[in-house]
Amino acid sequence: MSVQGGTLLAVLANPPATSGERSRARVALAADLLGFDDFVIENLFAISSHATGAIATLGATADGWLKARPALLASLADAAGVLFAYGTSAPTGAARTLFRDQVAWLDAVVVESGLPAWQVGDGARHPSRWQRWTSRAHPDQCFTHALDAALRVVHAPASRVAANDSEDAS
Repeated sequence: MSVQGGTLLAVLANPPATSGERSRARVALAADLLGFDDFVIENLFAISSHATGAIATLGATADGWLKARPALLASLADAAGVLFAYGTSAPTGAARTLFRDQVAWLDAVVVESGLPAWQVGDGARHPSRWQRWTSRAHPDQCFTHALDAALRVVHAPASRVAANDSEDAS
């Protein structure tokens, strides 16, 4: 399924401590492959860190999760589609429950919006993991063709929460 123009909302984990250019470039490629004119990146969790593993500590209270919602809602209102790309592993500890709540909330608002949604392969893989995953899933294809083949429409977003808890960050 591809679209004709509009903006793709890519939902990543949290703001990077670096420039995030590699992730931005990969999201731009996905947006192009799906037929979008532009893209915007928002985050499931609002507090920046160098690695997503830090969310287990930073996300132990609701603050960073709730602070992310207004930007997600604003970008969703202007989007023509959504790409789930926040990673396949839930944080540990108290942040796990808050992560699950945030994913369920996001799934509900995306379903309510009626917008199409995608992910890479069988999970909401972060762009930093796309090349490794696609090279395993589509070993005979260049990255661009492998990513195109790996972008999958998500028909039942809520089912990802349980599946994501058992996956690693590959």
